[in-house]
Amino acid sequence: MGVLWGMDLANVFVFQSLGVLLPLWEEELGVTTFQAGLLGSAGFLGFGLMALPASIWLTKYNSKLMVLLLAGGMAVTVFLQGITSVVNLLILGRFLFLMCSVSRIQMQVLFIQQWFQPRLYATINSLDFGNRSIGQTLALMVTPLLITLFGSWRLVYWGVAVWLFILIVIWVFVGKENKTLNPAPDDEIEIGSPIKVLQRHKVLWLVSGAQVGLAFTFGAFATFYPIYVIDKLGFSLSTVGILFGFMPIGSIVGSISAGPLSQLIRKRKPFIWIPGIFLPIIYFALVYATSEIFIALLFFASGYLAMSVPPIVSTIPFDMKLSPREITVALGLNRTLFPFAAAIGPFLVGIIGESSGSLALGLVVTSPLSVTLLVCGILIPETGNPDRTE
Repeated sequence: MGVLWGMDLANVFVFQSLGVLLPLWEEELGVTTFQAGLLGSAGFLGFGLMALPASIWLTKYNSKLMVLLLAGGMAVTVFLQGITSVVNLLILGRFLFLMCSVSRIQMQVLFIQQWFQPRLYATINSLDFGNRSIGQTLALMVTPLLITLFGSWRLVYWGVAVWLFILIVIWVFVGKENKTLNPAPDDEIEIGSPIKVLQRHKVLWLVSGAQVGLAFTFGAFATFYPIYVIDKLGFSLSTVGILFGFMPIGSIVGSISAGPLSQLIRKRKPFIWIPGIFLPIIYFALVYATSEIFIALLFFASGYLAMSVPPIVSTIPFDMKLSPREITVALGLNRTLFPFAAAIGPFLVGIIGESSGSLALGLVVTSPLSVTLLVCGILIPETGNPDRTE
């Protein structure tokens, strides 16, 4: 799991550093506002297009080998992003990198089931997402420092590629499958294609759809908020990186604590619908905030609330006692709906910003959409109590 989480760090580092790097790409590569929206959307689309196919087809093969091949694809594509000077190739490289990344993450779901007892699933999912929040923190706060240190964003990307190649070598020796702890149920073959779980358990659509509105808003803010505050408030790139970094710091706290707290109170739903009340208010306030301290506090709160949700959403399919491949499909649905919604966010804000000359207008339009957490969080059944059967 340590090696898998190390690969996660590389994935999130590349994915989340976009907002910090866009000002440099505008100057060096001539990236337009519309192309910036495409760069933001490309990553999310890469996630969305491969999540379900990977969970259905790639999970049939040797998990260790698939991790090896997909991590290799990540290393190659991030290296290619670091050498290109053509914006369209940068967009393509980002797209392919995220396709490999989400496919590898689907394998990770299988390893969690193979190596941990069911009572630990909520806690392990919290650690899983907490690690990704650490990667997000590094991407937002450390990237500007690394660029200053090395004098080039390209060297930073090449460093990520080297990191992945090192992990690949380690994985050859330590990666192991364990099919004895939680063996697949005897009737798994009779179930047929694991995609049918979405037909039998329609509640999974509500569980996965809860974060759609949040994804829309997050995609827009992650892509354009750094440029927005640099232009509006005159903040430096380093200042923006530090301020934005308070969001993943909050995310670390939220993601690591949500699983154990949910397990303690034997409730899942409050960790979904409560953020749906406060996140729309926080995102709207970010558009008009001018104080560095206030922006930092808002980012911390948004990160805490937003990342309290994924560990819980990811644990509900485990609560439902689905088969291993059905769980990967259930989580694959979430990793399909979330990225597609997140891809629309920056694309729409890019169009609004290009046509109206106001990024603020686009950000305001996306601010209230996290209310989907409130709606779906109320409608889904409670699965945290093992005595209940919903």
